[in-house]
Amino acid sequence: MSGAARTIGVVLEMIRPEFPDISVSKLRYLEAEGLISPDRQQPSGYRRFSQQDVDRLLYVLRAQRDRYLPLKVIREELEAIDRGEEPPVHHPQPAEESSEPRQRAKRGGGSGAGLMARRQVLAESGLGEAALIQLERLRIIQPRRGSQLYGPEAVALAQSAKKLADYGVDLRQMRVLQQAAAMEAALVEQILEQYRRRQGPPPEVVRDLYRSVLQAHAALLHGQIH
Repeated sequence: MSGAARTIGVVLEMIRPEFPDISVSKLRYLEAEGLISPDRQQPSGYRRFSQQDVDRLLYVLRAQRDRYLPLKVIREELEAIDRGEEPPVHHPQPAEESSEPRQRAKRGGGSGAGLMARRQVLAESGLGEAALIQLERLRIIQPRRGSQLYGPEAVALAQSAKKLADYGVDLRQMRVLQQAAAMEAALVEQILEQYRRRQGPPPEVVRDLYRSVLQAHAALLHGQIH
């Protein structure tokens, strides 16, 4: 079957062992962004993926997962490959190192890099439209202040909400986690206040503080469960 065209359902089953959270909406989003181009000229109108389409899809997904590349950069690499050129080398940017620009975006500075549209949040997370609307009404997921764009934390929250819903958790119960996070954030802000009276907290202090709070949270949660 290596040369046969595959339906979107077959492709999902093929790549799900490597990418468990992959969804139809994610594939459609990548197609809308021009990163993959399955054949849609069939009489049925359904998408058909050749082996080349599957390889291209895997290239995109691995570049996101392993090298933390944004879609714009991945598109540049694919365009170079299509021209028969060696793609430009983009080194991976670990999530920890990339958090500072995202923090600047959260505070309103910078050019807004890392922000995304609503449809991208849905595509990246696999969450349904109705569930996202409910989370927005609960003020658990919201666009950045003064904007219609969402930060990367919106995708993480949407993914968690989807998984918890699969276990039968009502989305309204996400408020429990929100309240715990608000108390932890208040503690962090209180600790950082001493630095703000000077020249602001050094980035390494902020990272270490957040890491320590998250570590304590995970340990306390484990202790409560076990």
